[in-house]
Amino acid sequence: MEKIKFLLNGCDICFVAQAPKDITLEQLLEQCNRIEPDWCACGITDNRIDEYGEVEIDIDYDDVHKTDEDVSCKIKEKII
Repeated sequence: MEKIKFLLNGCDICFVAQAPKDITLEQLLEQCNRIEPDWCACGITDNRIDEYGEVEIDIDYDDVHKTDEDVSCKIKEKII
C-alpha cells in the first residue's frame, strides 16, 4: 500500500504522520478527530466546527483562495 507523509501542525506541537495515498478526506478527518495532543493543537479536525463561524479558506479541485482578505495566511500562486 502506497502512503503519503504530511504534518499535523498545531500552535505548540506537530506530528509527522502518514496515511494511505488513496484515503478520502472524510476518512482522514474521522481518524484525526481521534487524536488528542498533550497541549495546544490546531491541525486538521472537524471537531467543534460549528463554533468557529464563517468559512475563511475555500478549497476546490484545482484552486484555493481566501474568502476574506483579513485571514492570517498567504496562498501561493498555482504552479502551472
